[in-house]
Amino acid sequence: MTPRDFASALIAYCYATTGSVTSWGRTPLHNRRVGGVTHSKHQLWLGADVVYDTRPTLATARRRATALDLKLLREADHDHLQAL
Repeated sequence: MTPRDFASALIAYCYATTGSVTSWGRTPLHNRRVGGVTHSKHQLWLGADVVYDTRPTLATARRRATALDLKLLREADHDHLQAL
């Protein structure tokens, strides 16, 4: 998946789930400063963090993500989405 493909999938996901992107592309320095993992997909523009107006259940969020070829990781205060 290219960054452009990821952007399209991310927009579709957020539209379907009332999501808003809070973090997307990062430089390696910024990624370290925010505590990102060493090989974070954020650094390739293939990972993003999303918050919601109304957070969907994990099952619903995963189903929508999978349909768009995205991997979803639920974190305490947001969901992380990345290219498969």
